[in-house]
Amino acid sequence: MSSATAEGAWDELTLSEAEYRRAAARYRRRRSRAGYLFLLPYFLPFVAFLVVPAFWSVGLSFFQGGILDSAKYVGLDNWRTISQDSELTSSIKNTAVYVIEAVVLVFFLALALAMLLNRYRKGSNVFKLALYFPLLAPAVLVGLIWQFMTNFDFGFINLSLNGLGLTRLNILGNGTYALLTIVVAEVWRGLGFWTLYYLASLQNIPEELLDAARVDGARGFRRFRRITIPLLRPMLLFAVVIAIIANFQVFDTVFVLTGGGPHDATSTLVWFIWRRMFQFQETGQAYAAAVLLLVIILVLTAISFWLLGARRKREA
Repeated sequence: MSSATAEGAWDELTLSEAEYRRAAARYRRRRSRAGYLFLLPYFLPFVAFLVVPAFWSVGLSFFQGGILDSAKYVGLDNWRTISQDSELTSSIKNTAVYVIEAVVLVFFLALALAMLLNRYRKGSNVFKLALYFPLLAPAVLVGLIWQFMTNFDFGFINLSLNGLGLTRLNILGNGTYALLTIVVAEVWRGLGFWTLYYLASLQNIPEELLDAARVDGARGFRRFRRITIPLLRPMLLFAVVIAIIANFQVFDTVFVLTGGGPHDATSTLVWFIWRRMFQFQETGQAYAAAVLLLVIILVLTAISFWLLGARRKREA
């Protein structure tokens, strides 16, 4: 076939601009249709059990009742009531302190352990199993374990202090110690998960970059600061988002260990919601506090994603 014939055949197969746009649109629709079909088994329960109840809760925050009896519209009364409730203020403060302490402590320990396991891989499977094992225990069981550990009369901590000739501590009777105990219990439970998460992230860092840094004379801490942390930053920020969402909803350990005491020193937002709903039957106030918790989590999540997006733009 001559070059002229081939060029003519190519011209006959060439689409016009409008035809090309229509063909591209049809192709994108076919691809999107297949993707939506794969998402459908997850999307339907997501809408039914999360989106719809969330909007329903927003509506019920302006009503009193509505679960077993008829709902009575009260406007902003529920919001005014909880805004003047000192227990809600304490719950928000306690939750914020708990989240900061738990996230910082678990991430620091998990990253340190992950770096050790990544460096010394011989026999690391035993340590991985030991670290992950507490996560397999139900949250209620974790609370019972730490209740035994901190008991004033026969707890392991106080028996050890007594054996050393030191004064016993009323750990769960002191607000600061009680909140710290909840932090330690949740960190102990979640440490294995975050260690394995960071270990997988560290193992995805190209060894060529680290080897090049060694050749250039960069020492351990400098390699960590200049290479490891920048490459881990997307995973770190994602982990922060997930940890904030999970830790703002802490309830089981509080319920088992302290019951919100002493004197509301360990009362959290979810504990406040549970008390208003099931102890006081103030459903409108419970829904208002639940919506407030949802807003706090959404705002903190948006800030985290904004920080991630801003960092990516600066690096681009």
